[in-house]
Amino acid sequence: MAFLLCACGRDEYRIHGRVVSNELEGVKVFLVPVGHGERENVDSVLIHNHEFEFRGNRHWMCTVRLIAHERAKGQDLLVATEPGDIYVTIGPNSTGGGTPQNDSLQVWKDLTMEHNRIYGGLYDEGRKEEAKVVHAEYLRRTREMALALGEESIAGKFLIEHFPLPQE
Repeated sequence: MAFLLCACGRDEYRIHGRVVSNELEGVKVFLVPVGHGERENVDSVLIHNHEFEFRGNRHWMCTVRLIAHERAKGQDLLVATEPGDIYVTIGPNSTGGGTPQNDSLQVWKDLTMEHNRIYGGLYDEGRKEEAKVVHAEYLRRTREMALALGEESIAGKFLIEHFPLPQE
């Protein structure tokens, strides 16, 4: 019996969440699978003392998000529900990590935000050729990260699907 309990827990993910806004006590937060029958597989919990937690054994890409009328108080966050302890903070700039794929997703999120800032600035200034170079480098780095994670990983598969490798 003890062996079965240990074996079951090995594949379990645990998302330990916290929120930075004092206004979110008792608000519902959702774990929404990306591309896997979103409506029928959504999980939700209430925030209590700035914290929330999700647990499960289904491994897929998900978004942690606040209920619709509170979304302005916390940025949605992509997480890979891989086995282990995942730590997320929901706020104006939500962050996540704690497991290898989620650590990589945070690096990619930071890269994406920096890309958007630089690319948008160059584009708005009319420096479109420089913006194209910045975007090409972003795509290269994203694809490199996807390959390093591997097609069999949740995050690698997600990145490859959204940023397909160029055909040779």
